[in-house]
Amino acid sequence: MPTQLQQVADGVHRYADGLVNWYLVEDAGALLLVDSGWPTSWPKIVAAVESLGRTPGDLRSLLLTHGHADHMGSAERVRTQWQAPVRVRDAEVGRVTGKARGSSSFALVPKLLPQLRHPAALGFVLHAAAHGFMTPRWVKEVTPFAAGETLDLPGQPRAVATPGHTAGHTSFLLPQRGVLLSGDALVTLDVLTRARGPRLLPDALTDDPQTAVSSLGALEPLDATVILPGHGDPWHGSPHDAVAQARELAA
Repeated sequence: MPTQLQQVADGVHRYADGLVNWYLVEDAGALLLVDSGWPTSWPKIVAAVESLGRTPGDLRSLLLTHGHADHMGSAERVRTQWQAPVRVRDAEVGRVTGKARGSSSFALVPKLLPQLRHPAALGFVLHAAAHGFMTPRWVKEVTPFAAGETLDLPGQPRAVATPGHTAGHTSFLLPQRGVLLSGDALVTLDVLTRARGPRLLPDALTDDPQTAVSSLGALEPLDATVILPGHGDPWHGSPHDAVAQARELAA
């Protein structure tokens, strides 16, 4: 089994892929992939599925939290090589397909440049570039879903709209597992400073910071005991408590 693959909840596995996470959910012999890492992550996804004793035919779908290249990096390969549908919230389709304004990774550069005087931030940018962040492969076909929808996929994920980091960013609640997959709406690692604990990502990486703060309100009342972020380690506790910490830091 790849050393980065870790069971973090009942039937839920985390792959710590450098500075980003993606997840595999098992349910009655079927698999769901939540996010797909970097453009360089494809061999790791293949190895992770095999390490669980599964085959590509077991993968029901790839579910994306949002369309940044460290989360949708291998999505097009999953779709074309494994014939797995890529599902994304309707408000994020334009970014994932590369048709929306600001979809390119280069759109982040102006806000990131002032941060590069800090060694950790420079390290993140170099790490991301080495993993293909600046050259994403757009997904040519996606299947959209609506906010609030419970998807007929392993784990029965419920889509929770959490815009701000991107316009269509979506978190997912697995209600029967007590798991919240928060994507980049609520993380436990600041990739630019390496600070840890529940928090928002820095404004330099966020489309609309004010909306990102407001979206914490959608996570706060959810019934979960484990939060699985896009960046950082799992957080054991309620979304209410995690959101309180994130709000304190944001203030």
